[in-house]
Amino acid sequence: MRVPRSLSALLAATFCASVLGAQDPERAQKLFVTNCASCHGETGDGKGTTELDRPARSFQDGGFSFGNTPEALFKTISTGIPGSPMAGFDGSLSEEERRLLADYVVTLGPPIEEVKEEDMILTVKDRPLVVRGLLPSLGEGLEQTPRGLLIGDPSGITFEYRVDDVRLLALRQGGFVKRSDWTGRGGTPLEPLGKVVQLLDGGKPEATFGLNGGRLPLEARLSGTSVKDGALLSYHLLLAGREVAHVEERPSIWKEAMGTGFSRSFELTCGARPCHLALKDPTQAPAAELAADSSRFQGESFVATEQRSDGTTSWHSLQFRAQRWSRKDGVLIVDLQPGEQVQVLLVTIPSVVEVQ
Repeated sequence: MRVPRSLSALLAATFCASVLGAQDPERAQKLFVTNCASCHGETGDGKGTTELDRPARSFQDGGFSFGNTPEALFKTISTGIPGSPMAGFDGSLSEEERRLLADYVVTLGPPIEEVKEEDMILTVKDRPLVVRGLLPSLGEGLEQTPRGLLIGDPSGITFEYRVDDVRLLALRQGGFVKRSDWTGRGGTPLEPLGKVVQLLDGGKPEATFGLNGGRLPLEARLSGTSVKDGALLSYHLLLAGREVAHVEERPSIWKEAMGTGFSRSFELTCGARPCHLALKDPTQAPAAELAADSSRFQGESFVATEQRSDGTTSWHSLQFRAQRWSRKDGVLIVDLQPGEQVQVLLVTIPSVVEVQ
């Protein structure tokens, strides 16, 4: 019987990880006790010695947030979980150690159900994947996204956009997507497999760019995507059908000692007429307080923390290179001449933890 290539790859990855862990179970257990047991307990029961604002996952009960395969767990261990105390270990553990850990954690949980061919999913490997189609509602009171776009990052994070008027809606973590619309031309919704870990502005974000201090929103019309050097979205900023500027946006995962978050890098190119582009500046949020800036960015840089209504603290950074600019009324305004370019970087860590 001929086995589909994607299924073969999944089985091979699972087999290799299992063999790796089986070859050195004592080392895998020691890695778990050293790096994980303080939160998850030595037996994976979620009863560690560290006091958390909410209980850690019990692996024994099948409490795997973003998948229980060795590959899914490897990504979670490497990246961490945005908005939680769990940081990524890719800077402190080698790839071999993280794979040993992932395989060991699998053994702490219930038996894994057999993977069936009809349940095949698109899996992100060593480069981003981009899928477009109809996306389901992100929650109660939110509509489907007829023209949606998912960017799967190798870290296990998925960026979810609407592209009829380009706006980042949410971040997911876990599996990428199940496609059941191969023959339906988008008539059947895509099935994102990751859980929503960050919902931007309640799933109804305003336009990213505007004029007149942000009071006049600009339409963002998608012109293309690329994954050659990381995920990239290209789009035109329009006002009444006239191009005001062109944007290249790169979403990415961002890691600091305080936690894991995400960044959006924008390269803005002014159109045929001078423009005064406005972009929402989270470092000016009403509840934001300026924080120390340790970046080495060659340009302007602003950092702030924000106390959120749920009691957590988020961290924001705004960095940019521009000759003429101003910050007021919650927005950054850059003044550009025809053909002039400017780079802007926005970083958000949704929930930070105190670093001792």
